[in-house]
Amino acid sequence: MVDFKVLIVDDDYINRRLLISILRKKLYQIQTIESVDGAEALRLCYENPDIELILLDIEMPHVNGLEFLKLYTQDKKLRKAPVIAISSNDLRKKEAQLNGADAFVVKPITEEKLFTAMRSITS
Repeated sequence: MVDFKVLIVDDDYINRRLLISILRKKLYQIQTIESVDGAEALRLCYENPDIELILLDIEMPHVNGLEFLKLYTQDKKLRKAPVIAISSNDLRKKEAQLNGADAFVVKPITEEKLFTAMRSITS
């Protein structure tokens, strides 16, 4: 039985593996779904309405994280999960939050940063 379903959206394979590793270290009952861009992520949100958290890279080709946030937050048909935006550029934080991100993490990702952001959206 899966207790927690997370969508990880990042065009970089290594970053996706790192996020999965960090999550599985603390959250044993977890299912991860991966996407390489915002367009695919949006499709996966329709196919998986039980997603409970989205970890979203901002800088991606095709449909980037900010474009995804705009589409995701405006779509009334989707059940909304909290979104943690991730970027190497701290200046993207305000823009991400204005577009619907619930929390923001600056790369490089660490266990402490990720779980602090997760706690901030659950309290």
